[in-house]
This record gives sequence, C-alpha cells and structure tokens, in this order.
Amino acid sequence: MPLPFTSNFMNPIKLLNKCVLAAAIFTLPNVSMAQIPSVPGVTGNAENLTRETSDPSQEFFARVSPDGKFLLYNAIDIGYSLNLTNGQMEVKTNKSYRIVRKEIGKPITNPLVNNAAYPTWLPNSSGVIFSYIKPERSVIVRSDINGVGLNYISAGAMGEDDAEPIVLKDNSKILFTTRMSNSRMICSMDMKGGNYSVITEGAHLSLNPLNNNKIIYNIKVGKTFQVFTMDIKTGEKNQLTTGEYNNRDGAFSRDGKYIAFASNRENPKKQNKHIYVMKADGSELIQITQGETDESDPTWGDDYMLFFSSNAENNYNIWKAKVKFQK
Repeated sequence: MPLPFTSNFMNPIKLLNKCVLAAAIFTLPNVSMAQIPSVPGVTGNAENLTRETSDPSQEFFARVSPDGKFLLYNAIDIGYSLNLTNGQMEVKTNKSYRIVRKEIGKPITNPLVNNAAYPTWLPNSSGVIFSYIKPERSVIVRSDINGVGLNYISAGAMGEDDAEPIVLKDNSKILFTTRMSNSRMICSMDMKGGNYSVITEGAHLSLNPLNNNKIIYNIKVGKTFQVFTMDIKTGEKNQLTTGEYNNRDGAFSRDGKYIAFASNRENPKKQNKHIYVMKADGSELIQITQGETDESDPTWGDDYMLFFSSNAENNYNIWKAKVKFQK
C-alpha cells in the first residue's frame, strides 16, 4: 500500500530562517532564555569532537570537497532595524545569505558569493553550484572555485524556488528541488538546463557517492518528516525511518555504507534535533550527539568524520566528530 505522502513542503530558505530564528532571539536585549551548552553533547559513539567554524554568522549546510580538504557552507548574517508602523515601533529582522569556503582544520574563511544558498561542489572540484536567491525566483547557478563568474544553468527558474542542486559524477545531470504550487519536487536537468523532468516529491536531496542512481531525501508522512531513498533509474523507493518524531537531513557516507541524519527522537516533545547514524539499509542505529543543543545538516568527510551544524554557545556553527563503529 502506498504511504500517505503530504505535499506541504517548506521553502528551503524559509527552513533556514526557522533554523536561525532561535539563535537570533538570543541577541535581542532583555530576552531571558535557557542557557545553551558551549559544546554539543556527544555519546560514546563519537570521538574527536571539534569546532570547525567560529564566526558570528549562523552557519549551515556544510559540504566536503571531493578531495576531503575543503568545506562549502552557508553563512547567514542577522541584523535588526526599528520601523514605525501605524504609530507602533516594530523590530524587523534582516538576513543576508552568502556561500563560504574554508580549508578543513584551518581558521581562514573565504566568502565566495552573496545572495546564494545550498552550495555543492562540482564532481572534480573545478567549481561550485548553488541556488542564487537574488532574482525574484531562485535559480541554479554555477561559478568557478573562487565564486567568480555566475553562469545560469537555465535561462530562468525551472519552478517557484529552485534549490539544493547536486551534479552526477559523470556531469550528465543536475538534480535539484523546486516548489510547484504547495509541493516541493525533486527534478533533473542537463548541464545546459535542458531535458527537464520531475522525479518525485521530496526535499533535502543528497546522492549516494558510489551509486548516483540512488538518492536520499525527506518527505512528510502524516505529521512527521521521514527519510527515504529512491533508485532514480528504477523508481524503487524505501522508507528508512519511522516514528512519531521528525527524521531528516539524510546523507550517505563516502563509501555508501552508512547514512547520517538528524532527529528529535531523543525527546519528541522538543524541537531540538541530534545526529544519528545507521547502515544504508536502515539497520543498526546509533546516536552521535545528545543533550540540549540542536544539530542538523550532517555531511561526511574522510575516515567517517561527520560535519554538522550545532547551536552550541547560542550560535549555529559547523562542528565535526568522528564516528566510532562497534567492531
């Protein structure tokens, strides 16, 4: 029996906005909030926890380069202004988005492109591809490794909100998500913006590095988000997570054997999520982070190193920890 899919997917930029909202509140004067720990809590399934970034920006969506040496990620700067509306003073939140590159383990960061989100490396690390949010409708754009030269993949937006692009290893296709009416759809096009097609409903798209026919994504089942995989060649789908809590942000390890994802299963009554790892078939689940912090967007580096965003110390930055598997 087919699962009861729902279609109310959130705009990815709005989703980022929701992620940074809690952190933004902490900067407002006279707001009393529970203290967030200065480091993420980790279980015995992780070691070598390290803060990878420490800028005041809110940082999300880290992606490791094919050679394992560099990171791309989103940085969001938040500011405030006072507006007088109908005789009442209102605080307006202003956000600016940019893509940043940095060498892993080094402190220097290199801003690449403003008004851009969801960066991903081209397969040979010759450039980056991302969602350019400056136009009225977001479009998929590529640039060189330094963010120079914005080349539109298609002449205009393919849907209402093109986002989350990834390129197949053979450079034959770009997979991405876009909004169509009230649904977020996974789509494909060639490297020149042609041969556009809709694959399935879903969001937070990622590839299996060893089998580019297999994708992983989120979809809402009932009231919660769950992690699915799909073979885009055969159309076969598998639901890997269940439960009365959200499971999302799935990512395959570099050898395709494991999947990391974020979930609020530790305490479904709270919204803060933690990082979990399971085998690619959904078995042998282990928990990586725990406690009062909020983690999301896991991605894999070399040697089972996991990078993720955490709001430790009241600011979303990129952290990393090595997964310890039982022998």
